[in-house]
Amino acid sequence: MKLKFSSIEIKSDLLPHSENDTNQYKEIAGYILDAASGSPYLDVEIDDKILYFSTIFTTKLIEGIIDNIYSYAYSRKGAKYLSGDASMSISEAITYATFNTLYNVKFTNIIPFRSVKYLGTIADAMIDLTREEKLRKSIGAEGGLLFINIRSSMNPRTYYILDKITKSLMNIEIVRYPNNYGVLSLITREDENLKETFIYIKP
Repeated sequence: MKLKFSSIEIKSDLLPHSENDTNQYKEIAGYILDAASGSPYLDVEIDDKILYFSTIFTTKLIEGIIDNIYSYAYSRKGAKYLSGDASMSISEAITYATFNTLYNVKFTNIIPFRSVKYLGTIADAMIDLTREEKLRKSIGAEGGLLFINIRSSMNPRTYYILDKITKSLMNIEIVRYPNNYGVLSLITREDENLKETFIYIKP
């Protein structure tokens, strides 16, 4: 599967760290979306075998996962009729496969949380950076944990994507702040291009 990938970084002190500062989070989300839209994209090809293996760690196991992923990525009609659970699981699989492809992150070092969010855990997943040298060096970390939130939208409307970024920032700061790292994986589609942006939050 082919996708266009980009990444940006933001410093923790730019965020308000309060659930009551919704308007400030919305403003920051606007800056992030502008920065993501203007950042250069790297053409990435993810092997189907890696993509298939990454589905083991998703919230729901979906029958015909590869066909569903391609339908989600390249067929507007196919994406429209997928359930929310299917869309989320597909987005999780793409995100985990991207970590493996670009940063050599071992699947065994990805700890998924989404299926137990009812227990109070906010992030979708976590990676121990001390065990992932390439990823750690890429984001300039000495160690710590990387908390992951995953959001996707086939709806190109700006306000819809901004809402997803805003909520994700607020959620991930609860578990990341003050000493760990966070990343929002934002998956969107423009025409026939599937795009993924990693928005890293650094302490």
